[in-house]
Amino acid sequence: MRNIALAILAVVMASIVIQPLVELANLFREKVTVSSAVSNALRAARDRSLEYELLRGLDARVDAEVFKDYFADAFEDTLNLTQSGNSGDTVTFSSNDGKFNDFTVSFGFAENTDLNGRVVTQVDVEARADYKFKTKALQLAEQAGSSGEVELISGRTYVLSVRN
Repeated sequence: MRNIALAILAVVMASIVIQPLVELANLFREKVTVSSAVSNALRAARDRSLEYELLRGLDARVDAEVFKDYFADAFEDTLNLTQSGNSGDTVTFSSNDGKFNDFTVSFGFAENTDLNGRVVTQVDVEARADYKFKTKALQLAEQAGSSGEVELISGRTYVLSVRN
């Protein structure tokens, strides 16, 4: 009888230890997914938003609105999201399948001139969302008001320049 009680206790303790580890694995997987989506969307937006007339003079000037539109399209497609708002340099997205909480993506554009007199554009992008817990125990802890909020954050800085 004692051995059965110890076995049940071991199973319960193992599940208490393993659930947070599984949640951490899911968290890291989603961070990698979001980071990859931001990188791919930045590449797609970069390639399509450069003003081609200025490329002859080796200037890398970006049309900010076109950049945000192409970024939003690629980001939506990658993570199955829908754009729900656009105000200034901040774009919000909501999940179509409930896998993620709402994303807020903020953009920052800065144009500088390098030593050769060419225009160089720096684009800062940061995507943020609250993490949506997958395991039942942590979902219940979140609903109970636990202050263990976890955010998915991915930030990138791209420096766009043209070389000859």
